[in-house]
Amino acid sequence: MPAEMVLLCDEAPTAAVVAETGRRLFTDGELMEYLDGQVRQWVAGDGRAVLSLFAARKVEVRADADRAVEGGTGQYRWWVDMTAPHGDAADGWSLARAVAVAVDGRVARRS
Repeated sequence: MPAEMVLLCDEAPTAAVVAETGRRLFTDGELMEYLDGQVRQWVAGDGRAVLSLFAARKVEVRADADRAVEGGTGQYRWWVDMTAPHGDAADGWSLARAVAVAVDGRVARRS
C-alpha cells in the first residue's frame, strides 16, 4: 500500500521548489508533471517513482481536515496530498519533509 501523507503550508509548493528540492536530495532524477500541473511526480534516475504531489487545496472546513491528518492541520491554509509508492517509502518521506521545510510547512501522515 502506498504511504499517504499531507503537506500543510501557507504557501503552496511550486514546481520549481519541488524540482530544486529533489535535485538537492538525489543525484539524479526529474520532476514530471501531468494533467496541466495538477499532479507532480519526482522520478529517480532509475525510473522509480519517489513521491507524487497533488494540486494544493485550501483548507476550508478545518474540523473535517483535522480528522484526516495525524496531529491536525494547525493553522495552515493549504493542504497538498502526497503519496510515496508501495514498498520502501523512505525516499518519498525524505523528499516530502524537505519540501515542507522549503515552504515553511509540515508533513503529516494521513489518518
